[in-house]
Amino acid sequence: MRDYQLTVYGATGFTGKIACAYIHKQYGSTIKWAIAGRSKAKLDDLSTELDGIPGILIADGNDERALSEIAIKSDVVATCAGPFSRYGSNLVKCCAEQGTHYCDITGESDWVREMIVKYDDLARSTGSRIVHMCGHDSVPWDLSSMMLAKKLKEKNDELTKLDFYDDIKSAPSGGTLETMFGIISGSDKKSKDTPSLDFDPLLKRADGSKAHGKFKAANVATLEAAGDNAPPQYNARSFFVMAGVNANAVKRSNALLGYGENITYTEGLACNSRVGAALNFMGLATFGLLAAFPPTRFALRNTILPKPGDGPSQEDMLQGYLKVYGVAKAKNGETATSTMCFSVDPGYMDTARMLIESALCFVLDADKLKQVPGGSYTPAACQGEILLNRLCTTGTTFECN
Repeated sequence: MRDYQLTVYGATGFTGKIACAYIHKQYGSTIKWAIAGRSKAKLDDLSTELDGIPGILIADGNDERALSEIAIKSDVVATCAGPFSRYGSNLVKCCAEQGTHYCDITGESDWVREMIVKYDDLARSTGSRIVHMCGHDSVPWDLSSMMLAKKLKEKNDELTKLDFYDDIKSAPSGGTLETMFGIISGSDKKSKDTPSLDFDPLLKRADGSKAHGKFKAANVATLEAAGDNAPPQYNARSFFVMAGVNANAVKRSNALLGYGENITYTEGLACNSRVGAALNFMGLATFGLLAAFPPTRFALRNTILPKPGDGPSQEDMLQGYLKVYGVAKAKNGETATSTMCFSVDPGYMDTARMLIESALCFVLDADKLKQVPGGSYTPAACQGEILLNRLCTTGTTFECN
């Protein structure tokens, strides 16, 4: 038996603190858990806020020896310490080596590909389940796709088309923006010692082979009219910044679970009118141009935008929400629809909940996951409906017809 059932790494960051507050409120001392990070002083302060319940583990993201100690002492590590391409790789390695389960909230698809190439086989050999994208990126779309594919299979049909309409109110934190700027500037690149596959690592199956079939991401690039099967309150869709990441999560899940041989995935921000869609796109395009140009990016980072560790206020997060409407079509004409709703800010407050419930699947529902071997996964391909049930028990609503 290990010292801790769950350890939260990056616990003193913006999302990490929310995750710890969630554990404290929801589970208290009913589980054995620890908080971890590089600053003992900050962890001591946080532990005091949490009534001294969690243990404290100290490790810098570059200290493999200390990270291995965290992995050795923990059944599962849930990490909020991004950008993950900058700070997360060593923790994945240590968890894979020690047979420790791992969950993160990354939205960095290329880094996920790198981790699959480097550690999928190692994790399979040790029994470690490495689960990426366990937050707003990309649990809602990943689980919705899984359930839509299941519904069509119950109708003896095979998924061929996924459409998502996203209705969201959220604001970015400094950490999220730091990740985005790292991707735009190219400062967070794949490490030079990464081996390569002759196909997209997201398509790597358990036996090491490439998954058959085609998966095409055809996300809304600018704006478009709503489709025939769209929810009636929406007349248009525009570009949604995380659609590409969500498509990659579903692509990985399809490779492991086999939803269909030829799938097209389309996602966009749901808008009440074409004017609203146009305004949204123009706003994002303007911000993207400013972020891409080094002088204006520097000005944004140092004047207007939140710094790493900062984020939306508690009041703003309580007023946030996410509604994801899914429409699935099948080879022989069958259709299915889904609705998943989050009643608070999905990017941080409910990302923290999604991450912790993803990790607790390995603690409180471990017997239900015995059939899942080690390896590199998405939430749908690993925790699946067990996670969906935990989320619905703690605040999410979901329907699939």
